[in-house]
Amino acid sequence: MVAKTSSNKATKVRALLAGGLVLGVGAAFTLAAWTDNEWVFGNSGGDNDPGTLTYHMEQNTFTNTNGGGDDLWSDKPNIPTVPDSATDGALTFGAISAALKPGDTAYAPMQLRAAAGSEALTATLAEAVKLAPATDTTDNSLALYNALTVRAVYGVTKQNCAAGTLTGGTDIVGSAVAGVPLSSTSTTAIPLPKGADAATAGAAVDVCFAITLPSTVTDVTLQGKQTIPLWRFTSIAGS
Repeated sequence: MVAKTSSNKATKVRALLAGGLVLGVGAAFTLAAWTDNEWVFGNSGGDNDPGTLTYHMEQNTFTNTNGGGDDLWSDKPNIPTVPDSATDGALTFGAISAALKPGDTAYAPMQLRAAAGSEALTATLAEAVKLAPATDTTDNSLALYNALTVRAVYGVTKQNCAAGTLTGGTDIVGSAVAGVPLSSTSTTAIPLPKGADAATAGAAVDVCFAITLPSTVTDVTLQGKQTIPLWRFTSIAGS
């Protein structure tokens, strides 16, 4: 009889424990039913939403160097593989550039600007290389590339990007005293202002490249050769 009583008590304890577990679960759901939540969101559709602005630079090369307002504004973010002087992205140095002799300089104007909808930018001349391949060939000579020097200036108009008129502006690389190797880069900041509104591009900033075959060059093996220099401007958020 005693054993049976113990068994009954154990059964009741298990039942109470089980009941306690059930009650515990029930209590949890009861508490959840009384929870109150509030969600907030980032002012969706308003001017103060979390987001980003647009920073976008464009370049303009001209089809000729004789003044005028021919605009070829475009994006050329990737290094070219097949240059075409008839398309945008190609600087026009004029006829003398193909017939340089020691002491001659050829000039090419271009422009940079902040595109419509862009914030103000600060541009720099970040890279200067010869178009691949790196070997010396007649129509893309590494030796000639290494012999030439360059001066680049911003703030000089297209009409003044020429012999005898390249005055003023701010030097990017080189100077009026001497050019520097074509491979030269620069940290000189070129400010590109934003447009008046989202539909208007910023004011164009004139840039002039001047390439010189120094008068000290005496290597006759450079005769009859051409080279294809490349320059990359980069930009960051400006003020």
